[in-house]
Amino acid sequence: MDPLAVTERTERFLGIPAVVGFEGPFLAALASEVRALGRDAERRSGLLAVAGGPTTVSAHIDRHGFVVGEDSRLRYAANVAAHRALSPRLAATICRRFDRERVVAYDPSTGDIVGEGTVGHEEHCGIADVALFAESLREVEAGTPVAFAPGSGGDGPWLRGQLDNPLSAALCMELVADGFDGTVLFTAGEEAGRSWEAIAGWFDQPTDTLLVLDTSPFDEPGPVESGAVVLRHRDAGAEFAPATTERVAAAASRAAAPIVWKDEVLAAAAKPLGRTELGRVVAETGGRVTGTTLQVPTTDYHTNREATAAPAIAAACRTLVELLL
Repeated sequence: MDPLAVTERTERFLGIPAVVGFEGPFLAALASEVRALGRDAERRSGLLAVAGGPTTVSAHIDRHGFVVGEDSRLRYAANVAAHRALSPRLAATICRRFDRERVVAYDPSTGDIVGEGTVGHEEHCGIADVALFAESLREVEAGTPVAFAPGSGGDGPWLRGQLDNPLSAALCMELVADGFDGTVLFTAGEEAGRSWEAIAGWFDQPTDTLLVLDTSPFDEPGPVESGAVVLRHRDAGAEFAPATTERVAAAASRAAAPIVWKDEVLAAAAKPLGRTELGRVVAETGGRVTGTTLQVPTTDYHTNREATAAPAIAAACRTLVELLL
């Protein structure tokens, strides 16, 4: 796998909107790319599948964004999709992440841009509700998704933009391009906590070898700059498959990729373990579908400034080659 090709794919994917609940344009673009590589792409509810052998790699493809409300204010798409209210804490975080960011409204069927602007917020934002708005989107039809405008992309060794999760999609696509003959699942709705259903429904038989690719946030750039891969034994909801986790760790070691065990780092800092897509799958299926994760470290998580660097992308590529190709 060529890390530069992964970077270039990620930059291209960043230009295709995929707000949670409105991922259609990105799924269509992925399907076209898969078919151009000579593989079949099967669209099911909640996912796009590249069917192959039993070894399965998965990545969610939805991203955070907004939906234009009836009052022209911007509603947080993940909570709209999940039919849940915002907590004041999350509302304050959203205000901080999105204030003065460039955004685009797009047609959910075609991905065509129908408006663009800069997000602002009212004084009480984060106290009772997310009162975000973009003046130039006041006339955009209610129900229209609103995404981050494409980020800066390449910046020397750094890659910046809303990397969660075009980067993992690019890694999956590069696996397909390089001859991986297993199965790849591109899932929708992860940010609303729904993607586990499509993953669980894909498997007719129990499995403990599912590999879920994702990004993993860090406050400091150390893991990114050192070219580490991020692994877990578990998250807050479930333990992962020990044998599969050890196989991935062994592949990382053969690839000379430093390993950061995220659950151990969080536990040592007395922080919550957090919840992952795989943890939801394992918990909701009672362990019928399980496996492990391989994550790329990033900083400025869930913003349009999220960043990783060439060493971390290269480490993920080398590990996947040792494990799957």
